[in-house]
This record gives sequence, C-alpha cells and structure tokens, in this order.
Amino acid sequence: MLDKLEQITISCMKCGNCKSVCPTFRELGDEGISPRGRVRLIRGIASGEVELSARYKELVGTCLNCRACADECPSGIEPNAAVLQARQHMVLEKGLPAVKRAIFRGAMRGRRLFPASSKLLGLLQRASMIGKPGNPLRKAFPWVGLPQDKNIPYFALKSVLDRFPEVMPVENRKFRVAYFVGCGANLISPEIGNAVVGLLNHYGVEVVIPHKQMCCGTPIFNSGDFEGAAYFARRNISAFGRLDVDAIITACGSCGLSLKHEWKDLLGLDVPDNIANKVVDISEFLVDWLGITELGAPGDKPYSVTYHDPCHLARGMGVRTQPRKLLTSAAGGGYTEMKEADWCCGGAGAYSVYYPDMSRRIGNTKAENAAASGADVVATGCPVCIIQLREMLERAGSAQKVSHTACLLWDAVHGKPAGG
Repeated sequence: MLDKLEQITISCMKCGNCKSVCPTFRELGDEGISPRGRVRLIRGIASGEVELSARYKELVGTCLNCRACADECPSGIEPNAAVLQARQHMVLEKGLPAVKRAIFRGAMRGRRLFPASSKLLGLLQRASMIGKPGNPLRKAFPWVGLPQDKNIPYFALKSVLDRFPEVMPVENRKFRVAYFVGCGANLISPEIGNAVVGLLNHYGVEVVIPHKQMCCGTPIFNSGDFEGAAYFARRNISAFGRLDVDAIITACGSCGLSLKHEWKDLLGLDVPDNIANKVVDISEFLVDWLGITELGAPGDKPYSVTYHDPCHLARGMGVRTQPRKLLTSAAGGGYTEMKEADWCCGGAGAYSVYYPDMSRRIGNTKAENAAASGADVVATGCPVCIIQLREMLERAGSAQKVSHTACLLWDAVHGKPAGG
C-alpha cells in the first residue's frame, strides 16, 4: 500500500497550479489543505517522514473530491484520487470508525431493511418536526458535531423502487434503458425518479429498474472503505450486467462516475463493458441520444434559470452543455450563467456532516454567486447539491428555488404530446 501511495504521488512537479482551483485552499490559504500539500503529506506517509496523526487525518479528510485539481494538473496527477487511496490506507491501518462500520457493513447491506429504516426515519422526522428551525430537539445537534440550524432533509415515505415496477414498457419503443436510481433519489428525493421515468417514457423509451440495485458505493470508498464499496459494486454489476439495454441512465453525477469509471479505476474491479460503456446522464441521453433540445412552449409561468455544475457530472462524466441547452428551452424566462458555475458547492456527499464549518464556507460563496445571477430557479444534476444549495440559499435569505434538472424538464413536458 505504501508503494502505491508513492507511485501515485511521485510525478508531482510542485508547481502549485492546483491551488488556484481548490475550494478548501481558497477558504483557508493553508498549504497543508491544498492539493499540493496533501500530495506531499501522502508521499511523507509512504516514505515514513509523516505519521498517521489526527492532523494528517484532518487534512486528508477535508478534501471534497471535487476533481478540480486533477483537471488543472500539468503532470497528470489526480490529487483527489491520491487522497482516496490515502484514506484507504488509514482504514487498513486504523480500521473503520464504529459508526461508519455499523452503517456501511451493516445497515446499508440490508437491501430491504435499509429502505424500511429510511422510511421509519422519515416518519420520526415528520412526527418530531425536526426540520422546524426552533425545534428544541435541535439543541442536541452540537453534541454530534452539527450546527443547531443544520438543514435536515426528510427521508421519503415511499422510495422510487417501491413506486415503480421493474419494467415500464412503451409503445413504438425507440430505446430500452436501465435506470440506476441512486440513494439520494431513491430515499430522499423520489420526485427525481418520477421525473426521469416520466421523461424517458414520454419520449418513447422503455425503462427497466432492477429492484436488486444497491448504493453505488461512493460514500463508502470516499470514507476509505474500498472493500465495503466493492461489496455494493459487485452486487450492482450482477443486477445490471445481464440486462439487454441500450444505455444505463443516471441522474446523479457521483453514481454515474462510479459506474462509468471508479468501480474499475479506483476499486480495481472487473466491470463489464456493457455497464461501464453504457452509463449516460439523463440530460446527456435526452440531447445526444434522442436529439431533444427544444421542449415546446413553456408553461403558464415562465421563469429564469441558472445552473450549478455538480463536480462529478461535469468533471467526472464530462456533461456540461446538455443541461444548459435543455434548461434554456424549459424555463421560458431566460437562462443566466452564474459566476463559477462549476465550483464545488460544499455538499460533497456527507461532507457537510463531517466538516460543517468548511462546507458552509464553501457553500456561502456558491450561494452568493447563485443569488447574483438574478435567476428565479437554480438547477443542478445532483441530489446532494440540491440539499446543500437549498440550505445555503436559505441562510443567505435568498428566495431562489432549487430543483433537479430532470424535474424542471418533466414539469415542462408533462401533459404535452411527445413531440412537444
């Protein structure tokens, strides 16, 4: 493992180009929290110069894995990937924290128990009204490291997998696709799943949703548990590998990136080409496969829209122009590009739980840029980004709405003939 850490960091030229695009470095200006600094620390671990101290764990842990440094590096190093490997090394040396082990190796592996537990949590959230800002239960939040005014999204009472059968056929079928739902849409924002299935059926696409699918593993390997993430990846490979489909649709950049690249490149798994080569984001599929760029006349209440690029969708899957084309047509009230649209919002999976202060510092900048766009709605292609943006805009006093791109598109075509 130490040899591996040495090899993936040895080519660093120490130029510092990565510092200009790193959200955490911009906020703190600390060399140790920059991509270059992290790479040097990881090399120090490999050579024995650096110990697995609490400070090292913090510096490696605060990386968002936004991949901006990888795009900027002239040496071809991926500092974010080096960080993930360093986290794996820490887990191998120190083990998983008990809470994460209970979640990753226990609760999440129960394919039926996990959604049922999420539903129960949703019921408890609603019964306790924990989402209300003045709820006295929130006084306990600081005990677990959360701000008292932390926005807590409610779990859905009915998951996407419970809402749909495994196959949604259509007449005059153009394509047959599988839909990888992802935990965010499945358990928290099922309206995203409704929109994805609705759009695909609307345009003559048969949808298959394997009910044996599980988490893509992103939150697990981001915590350094590569073995645990591989468990989920293998079960998803089994669920999707035998399907006779033209494409595998995702509506979350992190899920899409895992299926397309990270199961193979990061976890080292043998991923069949009929999975990795078929992964397509919903907006990418609509534009590049179905040729849709005009959604017909907007509804009775046109709105202006801006777009936030999810890190893994833009830099991981290379999807940038397609959502913008579709949103420009759907809104009817004009599209405005926000400043630094592809800078991380600070959501980054569970980052806002592990590092709430840094998450908010980064999120405040994103909220300022979103508000400055003057748009009525902020669209994005990631369930976690939606949660983060809503919280940051609410804290900033902005009245802007936040929605998944697919939901806005579905609203625009729902009730119209397929050609409109």
